[in-house]
Parts: sequence; C-alpha cells; structure tokens
Amino acid sequence: MTKDRFVETTFRVRYAETDASGIVYNANYLVWFEVGRGEWFWQQGRDYHRDVELRGFNWPVTEATVRYLAPARYGELVTVRAWVDELQSRGLTIGYEVRNAETQQILCTGWTKHLNVDNEGRVRTMPEDIRTLFSE
Repeated sequence: MTKDRFVETTFRVRYAETDASGIVYNANYLVWFEVGRGEWFWQQGRDYHRDVELRGFNWPVTEATVRYLAPARYGELVTVRAWVDELQSRGLTIGYEVRNAETQQILCTGWTKHLNVDNEGRVRTMPEDIRTLFSE
C-alpha cells in the first residue's frame, strides 16, 4: 500500500460545514476523511456494509490525526484523496489529503487507524479477501 494507489472525490463546501466567518469548522475534516474512506471502498467495486458489516465485522476508528495547513471556505471545491497507508492482520491505517480543487493547495493531511472487530467488540483477523483487496 502506498500513496500511489489513491482515490479522490471532489465536492463543494456546504454552508452548514462552516462557522460564522465562512471557514470550515475543524471537525468537518474528519467527516470528509470518512467520505474519502467510503469512496476508496466503492471505487474498488466493494460495498463496506455488505462486505464487512453484514459478515459480522466493524472497523471503528481507534486513532485519528489531522494537520491543518490552510482553511477551506464556503463554496469552494475541495478534493479528498484517500489511500491505505498500512495493512496489518487485524487493522489498517488510511491516509488522507484534502486540497482546494481549483488551486491544488493542500488544506490538511491526516490518517485514521482502524481495528477489525466482531459484533461483540472483540478484535479479529481481517478476512483474507479484504486483506487481498488492500494489498493488490
């Protein structure tokens, strides 16, 4: 897994995501990371709900880091880039980069760590077909 194998999704900053000065509120970048994470799965031709949750697994976020570099503002187009940064037998780390889609200025970077747990919350080895998807 490297930053070379990434997916991107672009959208316009919504008014509800900003504070009174029109700047994106900091917690919304974590929501955008989730959008990128979901899009990564969809662009691999997979369905997280069907391929993970309905099989009795979940991937809770166990750690998150966000580094803010420049603000995003209401109405701007932003692009979220996501990639699998590290794969372990029972978890994974996903990296992110958020850019202004027009200027390509990097607005923030970060990562989230996830554990593969069963419906009772016990850490389990990730199914082989999912591990294969990440390592292709």
